[in-house]
Amino acid sequence: MAKAPQGLFGPFTGKIGNVVCYILNGEAVVRSLPRKRRGKKTLKEKKTTTKFGGVQKWMRPLKDFVRVGFKDYGTKTGGYKGAVSYALLHAVDGEYPNLYVNPEKVSVSGGELAFPVTCGMFLDADLKLGFSWDAGLGTGVNPYDQAMLLAYCTENKSVISKVTGAFRMDGVDFLQLFPEKEVQEYHVYLGFVAQDRSCQANSRYLGTVLVP
Repeated sequence: MAKAPQGLFGPFTGKIGNVVCYILNGEAVVRSLPRKRRGKKTLKEKKTTTKFGGVQKWMRPLKDFVRVGFKDYGTKTGGYKGAVSYALLHAVDGEYPNLYVNPEKVSVSGGELAFPVTCGMFLDADLKLGFSWDAGLGTGVNPYDQAMLLAYCTENKSVISKVTGAFRMDGVDFLQLFPEKEVQEYHVYLGFVAQDRSCQANSRYLGTVLVP
């Protein structure tokens, strides 16, 4: 049963016949109820389902990080959905049924903020993962923009990150990694968020590090 919390001429919420009404991001949305499927899925449908499921599984551990990294970017709602949408379009390789997410093509932040001219990473003997970048200032950037640091082990879904790290003007920041019983491979990313949180920079994939 549908309800009209704002009166007869306001938006409805709930079920009316074969449609459902609800509010999404302040806007009234109407969608049809799903129909019971008849027959087998087509090859195209199988590819789409496999692709989407694989991306969702890969991205889920990064949900909190990409909510900031893709804020107001990538899709109407941005955030996690924006990051998933980007990965679906750009980061899936292989042929069905052997589709996989290519970490080198994933983006964990996106936007119009300028990224530093150069950047890099290093791992010291104490397993401190260092991130370095050009601290020079260009057009449209602020010395107090902050780095977004991420190390992601896809094997055990381990995530070590800083959503708001060192300032752009600092030129360096660190993540502390920890030894495991078995060697773990971490994929490393660097992004930036504006000082006023109005936008982000497109992240860079810095490569992998092995943690003994």
